[in-house]
Amino acid sequence: MQKKTTIFSAAAVVTLSALLAGCGGGTNSGSGLGQAVSATPVNGGTIVQDFPTSFGLNFIPYLSTSYYTLQAWALQFDSLLQFNQNDQLIGDLADKWTVSPDKKTYTFYLNPNAKWSDGTPITSKDVQLGVDWLLSKSYNVTDGGSYGYILSNVVGVPSSGYLPDGQTPSGFKIINSHEFSITVQHADAAVLTADLAGIVPLPYSVLGKIPMSQWKGSPFDKKPWLGSGQFIMTSLVPGQSITQKANPYYVFGKPHIEYNVWKVISPDVVDGDLASGQVTISSIHATDAAKMRQIPNVSVNIEPTNGFDYLGWRLNNSEYGDIFSRVRFRQAVEYALNRPAMIKALFDGYGVVENGPLPPINFWYNQALNGTYPYDPAKANQLLDALGMKIKNGWRTLPNGQPFTPTLTISSGDANIQRQADFVQYYLKQVHIDLKILPPINFNTILNQLNNDANGKQPIQGFLLAWSLSNDPDPRGLWRATDTMNTTSIDWTNTKDPAIQENDKLIHEQHTRQAFDQQYRISILNQWQQLLNQQMPENFLFDQDTVTAYNKNLHGVVFSPYGALFEYKWWLSPSS
Repeated sequence: MQKKTTIFSAAAVVTLSALLAGCGGGTNSGSGLGQAVSATPVNGGTIVQDFPTSFGLNFIPYLSTSYYTLQAWALQFDSLLQFNQNDQLIGDLADKWTVSPDKKTYTFYLNPNAKWSDGTPITSKDVQLGVDWLLSKSYNVTDGGSYGYILSNVVGVPSSGYLPDGQTPSGFKIINSHEFSITVQHADAAVLTADLAGIVPLPYSVLGKIPMSQWKGSPFDKKPWLGSGQFIMTSLVPGQSITQKANPYYVFGKPHIEYNVWKVISPDVVDGDLASGQVTISSIHATDAAKMRQIPNVSVNIEPTNGFDYLGWRLNNSEYGDIFSRVRFRQAVEYALNRPAMIKALFDGYGVVENGPLPPINFWYNQALNGTYPYDPAKANQLLDALGMKIKNGWRTLPNGQPFTPTLTISSGDANIQRQADFVQYYLKQVHIDLKILPPINFNTILNQLNNDANGKQPIQGFLLAWSLSNDPDPRGLWRATDTMNTTSIDWTNTKDPAIQENDKLIHEQHTRQAFDQQYRISILNQWQQLLNQQMPENFLFDQDTVTAYNKNLHGVVFSPYGALFEYKWWLSPSS
């Protein structure tokens, strides 16, 4: 499916089942390191993957922003197009598409082999339902959906960004059962790769009979029994496991592996399950890579990741939001953190410092940001002094002299997250900031606090999380002042701030007609990255490499910065 920006627990699983790249098919193939590519795939068997923390229970596409929930539904629902491991846009449920000369109308042709898991054809009507869902009032308002923006440019979509439930925008036209067109209001350099490619057809035979206001929490949402993807859910134990069976009607052929099982397993114990064969493939702590390489039945792959860890501050916090909102405070924190030392200690050196909103592995990364914000506690102290945060009894106070004891919220289930928090606390202590680490809580509880903090009175103040990014660098959906994933993370949304005005202006400019010129778009995105590097809306930490351990009986895995791809091509040795 088309992977959009998603949120996940810092220091946890980054990418195993890709959402954007390779959840569908394509023509590329590959194998795990050290595996014989000439071996003939065999059918059958069960693989076990893991979630480091509990998953959510909304599996209708795009209802959840949780990375772990998306991992599961992305295997069940394919999108129109996808990316391969070389970052090339390729067909999926749609195998062909054309663009009009004015770059406003996109015509898609469904793959003749595109079928639902019950063998019925996927039609333009199913695509229409997927479009109507993302633009519905129920999704965007009642359910707080985060991805409706991807269709906001379609002709007929009002400035509010949504339509009454069940209403189709005039820019969507069904030509016949397997052909349709989408016309946008303005030529958009990112609309195909960042937006339209990610449309997920939904089964009209099931959901078309249910009012959209009733979709969330419905039986199909809790356990969808029909899908277009590689594997279809057969059983679910909330908070523990999900079992999915190979789709015999998958567009690129039935997967070789019969069952894919997700289990919630702490990263602190998954190494033993990999060694014993109870888990087939999993991200592991980078510090365990050398140890896992010594296990005869396990291979290890290390891959840069298109995502990054960050330290966020709720800028609207009722207690400390005023100081969190000061640019110099966030800059001071960035100088105070010895990020290279943290990468060495936390990830055994497998990672790089993050300097802005795009990771260095990304084609669009602004190389001029390298080396900014070196470890410099003296500079950090200078910035804090300039804010009027005096030192009293060894600790910084607020400018009004009141105590400053911010808290840090972290997710449970991974000792490495606790270690990361300990490092942050230690380095901030060196510049006299009395940071308190709260007891770890469930990842989904953190999301709930962020999603319900409009008044700034939730207990969350500082937090450690991470972003998994999509192939296209389009910042829409995450970084604009109006974007839900902004308001429900750092809340960098004060439109009276000239920097935020400039941010929104540059984000708009990077997808205009002129941005079809790649060099122009690069120039605008470089300016945007420079702005965020200076404003530091969140403290950019690092881009940790994904270290994946997998059983040597597993073959056909294609690794990339976007995950382990093309699961339908994976297969197990007969002996396993």
